[in-house]
Amino acid sequence: MCFYHGGHEQFKDFFAQEDGVVFCNDVCSIMEVFGHEHNPYQWRLFNDSSKASLKVVLIHNGNRFPSVPLAYAVNMKESYENIWESLSMMNLSGSYVVI
Repeated sequence: MCFYHGGHEQFKDFFAQEDGVVFCNDVCSIMEVFGHEHNPYQWRLFNDSSKASLKVVLIHNGNRFPSVPLAYAVNMKESYENIWESLSMMNLSGSYVVI
C-alpha cells in the first residue's frame, strides 16, 4: 500500500529552480521552520559533489542540529564557478564559512 505524505509542503515555498539548480531562496524562513536561530557564525556551508551532482548544505558548528539542505544540481560538477553561481543564487556569498 502506498500513499503520499506531503511532508514537503511546508518547505516548497522556500525553494526555487533556475538553470538546473534547485536552491533555497529564503534561508531565514527555513531556519525558523526548523526552530533554529539564523546566525551565520553558528553554521558552515558544506559542498559535496560527485561525478553526477553538486549538493550544498548548512552544517551546525557544534553538530547539535541536523544539516539543512540548501542546493542540489544534477550534472553540475564542483568547481569555483559552479559553487559561486549556487551561492549567488542563494545570496550567501559572504555570509558563511565554506568548508
